[in-house]
Amino acid sequence: MITVFDLDGVLSRSDTMATLVFARLRARPWLIVPVAALAIVAALARADSTLRPRVNRAIVAVVLHGVGEQRYRQLVQRVAVRLARRRGNASASVMRELRAALGDGDCVVSTATEHALAVRYLEEIGLTGVTVHASTFTFGAQGPRFAWHNVGSNKVESFRRAHPDERIGTFYTDSATDLPLARRSARTVLVGASRRSIREFRRAGVPVEVWRGAHLQGS
Repeated sequence: MITVFDLDGVLSRSDTMATLVFARLRARPWLIVPVAALAIVAALARADSTLRPRVNRAIVAVVLHGVGEQRYRQLVQRVAVRLARRRGNASASVMRELRAALGDGDCVVSTATEHALAVRYLEEIGLTGVTVHASTFTFGAQGPRFAWHNVGSNKVESFRRAHPDERIGTFYTDSATDLPLARRSARTVLVGASRRSIREFRRAGVPVEVWRGAHLQGS
């Protein structure tokens, strides 16, 4: 069976895509008000609703409007390096679990973050060659748009396409947006999850193991 790791909240305590958005906002401060309004809507939406990913796509479209692929790659590089150098951003305990899974040859990182950013961040923290299921962009005159948003039930579809005959053994996540994938996992570990997320998993009837404190020390 395959071990699956979410990225944000699990392998990166900081939200990787949000960090990229904030980096772009520093150069476009006039966008803060509309982005903040959208962010409030996303925060109030249910984790398993379709509203939150729609709003997040809108935020990306607003912030990256007019950005070409080359400029985007430059931004990805800066953000990945910044996150990798952020003290305590990657839990040593979780990293040990991932390296052990890699040693067994059955490991996937599944994330809503755009693919280039996810891969570049993982490379910066010393994880090369890991299979990554992530969101993808297409680039046009208006800037990047999501060709595939790897969130919610789409994570299940990504896994099925890549591993049609495999099952998920352990799934590490922190968010109730991952309930569709958790329902298909033999074991779900919530890493530093909020009380709200824990309640939503339990309300959905998905058994979870909660990692806090001692589990995450040494990071």
